[in-house]
Amino acid sequence: MECINNHKGSVLLIRPHHLHLQNYYSSLGIDTCKPSFSWQLEGDGRAEQQTNYRIIVAQSEEALEIPDKAVWDTGKVKSDDQLGISYEGRPLSSTTGYFWKVAVWDQDDKASWSETQFFYTGYLHGESWGAAWIGTGKNKPFYARSEFRIDKPVKRAIAFVSGLGHFKLYMNGSKIGNHEMDPGWTNYRESIQYVGFDCTKQIRDGLNAIGLSVGNGFYSGDAGDRHFYTMDKGYEAYGTELMAIGEWHIEYEDGTKAHICTSDDEWTVKDSATTLANVYGSENYDARLYPAGWNDLGFDDSSWEQGTCLIPPTGSLSCQNQPPIVVKHIYDTVLIEEPHEQVYVFDLGQNMSGMFEIYVSGSAGSKVTIKPGELRNEDGTVATPWDIVTYSEYTLAGTGEVEVWKPDFSCYGARWVQIEGCTREMEDKSKPFIHDVRGHFVTSASQDVGELETDDPRITKLAQIILKAIESNLQSVHSDCPTIEKLGWIETAHLMGPSVMYVKHVDELWLKITRDMIEAQTEEGLIPDIAPEYSKFEGPFRDSIAWGSSIVIVPELLLETYGNRTAIIEAYPAMKRYMNYLKSMELQDGLIGHGLGDWGIIPQTGGDYIENVETAIYCYDYVLMAKYAEMLGFPEDAVHYSLEAERIKSNYNRLLLKSINGEHRRYAYCKRDGTHHPANQVMQAMPLYFGLVPDRHRQDVEAALLQAASSNQLLSGEIGLRYLFGALAGMKQNEIVYQMMMQPEHPSYIRFVEKGETALPEFWTDDARSRNHDMMGHILEWLYKDMLGISSRKDAYKEINIAPMYSTSVRHIRGSYKSVRGLIEVDFSHNRDGSSLYVSIPANTTASIKLPLTSSDEELFENGQKTDFERVIEEGMHYALTSVQSGKYSFKTTGKH
Repeated sequence: MECINNHKGSVLLIRPHHLHLQNYYSSLGIDTCKPSFSWQLEGDGRAEQQTNYRIIVAQSEEALEIPDKAVWDTGKVKSDDQLGISYEGRPLSSTTGYFWKVAVWDQDDKASWSETQFFYTGYLHGESWGAAWIGTGKNKPFYARSEFRIDKPVKRAIAFVSGLGHFKLYMNGSKIGNHEMDPGWTNYRESIQYVGFDCTKQIRDGLNAIGLSVGNGFYSGDAGDRHFYTMDKGYEAYGTELMAIGEWHIEYEDGTKAHICTSDDEWTVKDSATTLANVYGSENYDARLYPAGWNDLGFDDSSWEQGTCLIPPTGSLSCQNQPPIVVKHIYDTVLIEEPHEQVYVFDLGQNMSGMFEIYVSGSAGSKVTIKPGELRNEDGTVATPWDIVTYSEYTLAGTGEVEVWKPDFSCYGARWVQIEGCTREMEDKSKPFIHDVRGHFVTSASQDVGELETDDPRITKLAQIILKAIESNLQSVHSDCPTIEKLGWIETAHLMGPSVMYVKHVDELWLKITRDMIEAQTEEGLIPDIAPEYSKFEGPFRDSIAWGSSIVIVPELLLETYGNRTAIIEAYPAMKRYMNYLKSMELQDGLIGHGLGDWGIIPQTGGDYIENVETAIYCYDYVLMAKYAEMLGFPEDAVHYSLEAERIKSNYNRLLLKSINGEHRRYAYCKRDGTHHPANQVMQAMPLYFGLVPDRHRQDVEAALLQAASSNQLLSGEIGLRYLFGALAGMKQNEIVYQMMMQPEHPSYIRFVEKGETALPEFWTDDARSRNHDMMGHILEWLYKDMLGISSRKDAYKEINIAPMYSTSVRHIRGSYKSVRGLIEVDFSHNRDGSSLYVSIPANTTASIKLPLTSSDEELFENGQKTDFERVIEEGMHYALTSVQSGKYSFKTTGKH
């Protein structure tokens, strides 16, 4: 192997770190023959560039040092690529561990190695699992257990496990991992996710015990007598029997291997103490039925039944690629109220997607009712939207100690938790005593990547409540809300995608959402509004372009934000079928006349401005299809889609861009019947955003949008909101966006802050039915991109734009974004003496800096040294333009004296 000097303690080098396999959150169970390798670079100097790289993959750490032992050694490759380097080595083996590391060379041809990383493959070559699906043959939660013996030193133990609908894994009495509600929700007829666990540290010499606890989830929904929203929306259970499957791949130090598999002869099963597992946040648990020690050694399971081998579900097993659901934070009670006698309401201070934990003591068989909610009635009791019945019941074991319980298989949206059937009076022994309630905030383990703070604490708080709403809805799908529906309405995947991507790393989750859409596609080519389609809504709530077009637009977001082409490659056939379907739905004049239009302008309304909204997105779909076809090497498709885009654009302008009468004759976009609504912002914003406006009419349409926005009032629903902000920002009218955001009355973002909301409500109203919806949170993208001023210029932040906003209302803003290539930091402030800007740019990237000047005679200094710049004027504001390579920079401007 070529000797590479790390120059430790002498020369500062760029170093590869944060190594990962693209498309996989976990490195266990990699189920592709050609994984893609990525890394970030860190360094302390300026203008640091990667000029070469080398990747080595081997089956042991020792073999990494011996070239002939490697399964792949790229050698020294002249390239600055660091994202998605596809494996080109010897064929990988199934259920095998591999080690890998990366070396990079800098601009001075000095090199450094990364730390060694590990991955473990799943089944790569069509092999069948050796394990069987087992269960009790019922659709109620159950436990399964088995024991096995280890008689020599273990080098590695990897488990692949799935349970439908949800499962928890235990070994030797301890829960394995920090996951909740594994596996991710899918169309179980098409695919079922399994989860990889490293169990090496849990293995003991001699006997070992395995335990599986399984609940319903969406696989076989159990309504009980409570809320199960999809039951009247076409939900059909995927099976009538809950089941689990698992394999434990054990490798001994001597090189031999053993496999432990779920089966009917070595496993026993028993009904769970969880007697109801309703995915919508209702669980019944009888602690008297809990078999203490069931998942540990020495437990007597002679009264349990033998496991039953069940008919496998039709979906194929695939690795859970997206991040698991985890408890991000535990909230303590901040206030306890008693609105009615012995009805207690615990305020956790935060609306969340939560598993709510109670601490209670009392006699055996006594029962506690737990009612979480994000609304309250006038009398102070907890309310639920539409009076949906959602509650859990806990039956005490009566141990004499404080009993602690929280749901295992569901979460619910709430800030307040109402406890009934208890007392807070110690002397009252007739009822259980409720000691405490805590909220376990569950969300995707997706990495936090964004921070933002301004000198106006209301804006900082706004960013935080939108983040909380995002986190509450990042599960294994991007849900609409954790309360009413929990469904993966897919329009937010592209409309809110950029906002989400500024605060969370969702590369793997958005790829999973893309796969959900592929699996949900109908024979006619329709991409339904929900994926997985547990509910089958009707009309525009099943077929609306702003929703279905996520199949086309989400892959573009993954490419532009993360440099990831996988979704484009995988979804291209589905995209083509969807575009054929949409063309079959065109009106005679080439417009699209079905859908929800700009949903949510007035709470719970839609269906207006359909042709304007739907057709604009339809045209954009064709533009992206032409781009993808060219990228994938389909030139005929590229020509076809380009021509289709021009056809739709021509129809759009011919039929919707009209001459209107006023003080001066000018043009604006109107409804299909020619009606012009001067106050409608979306009809003008969307064609401006998508580049549909002919050059000769652009000034008129911009004037029409400015007229519609002249009140500084938000007059947009969910669909048009992102395009409204983007169009105004593109016109250098960020001050209007700011004023819209800060309006004291609805529609307003700041009103939500000042009303004390802790997550973002669904609609522009104080009494929205859902108080934890992120679908109106598009202002977050604007805050990061246009106020803080961080955006990608090219190739997923290979070239970066830094352009903080100058505003007399906000004089200081700071924040950061952990891009796929590394950390970007901005700290911008200004006063009457000038402005200052601190920026940090990751290694192997460059940045264009656009710094506001407070006067026409200001000069630019960097680290105290006068520096050249280009001066531009936009909307009367002066700016200094300059370019930098990677590193940390401190700019200041000051007037000539």
